Amino acid sequence: MNFEGSSAILARLVVLPALALAAAGCVTETDSGSLATDRPADSANVVSTSSSTSLVRTATTTVPTSTTATTTLPSSTSTSIGTSTSSSTTTTATPTIGGFDCNAGGEAPPSWETRARSDIESPELPAGWTKAVVGRSVQGRGIEVLVRTVETAQRRVLVIGGLHGNEPATPPAVRAFVDAEIDPDVEVWLVPDANPDGSAVGLRCNANGVDLNRNFPWEWQAADGGPSPSSEPETQALTLLVERLQPDIVVWLHQPLGYVSAIDTTDPALVQAWSDASGLPVSTDITQHGGGESWSVLVAGTPSMLVEMSGWEVTSESIADQRAGFEAMVAALG
Repeated sequence: MNFEGSSAILARLVVLPALALAAAGCVTETDSGSLATDRPADSANVVSTSSSTSLVRTATTTVPTSTTATTTLPSSTSTSIGTSTSSSTTTTATPTIGGFDCNAGGEAPPSWETRARSDIESPELPAGWTKAVVGRSVQGRGIEVLVRTVETAQRRVLVIGGLHGNEPATPPAVRAFVDAEIDPDVEVWLVPDANPDGSAVGLRCNANGVDLNRNFPWEWQAADGGPSPSSEPETQALTLLVERLQPDIVVWLHQPLGYVSAIDTTDPALVQAWSDASGLPVSTDITQHGGGESWSVLVAGTPSMLVEMSGWEVTSESIADQRAGFEAMVAALG
């Protein structure tokens, strides 16, 4: 299957929406140094798209409680994945950083606990890959996508991690896929951290206190899905990305349940390939109201699979297992 070139899609996802928001005075720096627009120009935060570099910027942003906080955007360092185990600390205390709370009711089930970002370093972005910002979080952080550009792609794969900010294994796992050994005609789009505000403080929800994996417009429920379906900027960015890309498969990474699942009509052979290579068992008949993995196939019509990494510990070995699963799944696309 021949797809529209990645460069053209990047232009429409980054530049054209930016032009549409020009009247709002929003700005983003592109890899060529020209300006596209997608955030308030009075902020100090400028996020760059580039083929091989990473930036850390300090930004003054307005948080939902109308207070002002100084935050540092997460960085992607140019070193290979290490062999250490990350010191992922778990606590039930709600941090004050960012001025938001996921669990105002005071309950502390494991899924709502605060977990620190993984300290496993990101791999260097290889040649042939580029970065772009395809949306903004509530607090203005860029939602970054890593793209393996293939102008005559025969297959296209999208992987999304970090939807829950207290699942610290998924962002480094998705970033590790840049080193996967796959055929040269496969175009890959990776969103390592879909909820950068939550990840910055180790919280499940976004800065509006919404669980993003209940906010997608499939069987949305008011009890836990936010004020309305797709109310959140992170959800909007991801739905637009899936709809524009129309990939052969979109993979959603979570933790800690330890299984892989083909959602609805998605080819089970893809899940089996991931399972065989990664060691995760296969689970069937999985859907989630308001979930991205369910919305992808049941609304957007894009084959979708869910990968639940096992446990809360983050190790380079578990990340390597998922990279092997990713490689096997891509090979099974044929």
